[in-house]
Amino acid sequence: MFFIFGIKTKLVGQQQRKVLKSGFMMNAIVSVYKNYFELFFIPIFPFSKKYSIYIPHSDEYFETNYFSSEMPKEYLDICKEVGKTY
Repeated sequence: MFFIFGIKTKLVGQQQRKVLKSGFMMNAIVSVYKNYFELFFIPIFPFSKKYSIYIPHSDEYFETNYFSSEMPKEYLDICKEVGKTY
């Protein structure tokens, strides 16, 4: 038998939120991704979420990945709050 399987990351949603940066409220774009196990290029089931946040004013980008989280805790809390809706 021949099976093709893998992991696919899919953008689930994106929202714009206000974040506190250097004493000022700035707009940030929060993206929520889901990782899917796929079989024959068809997503079967989700097994984790991944978050990213981009602050255009200061040109900063943070994301969570499989091995470590480079995102500050206050931004991770905002991302998890957005992730609850997806």
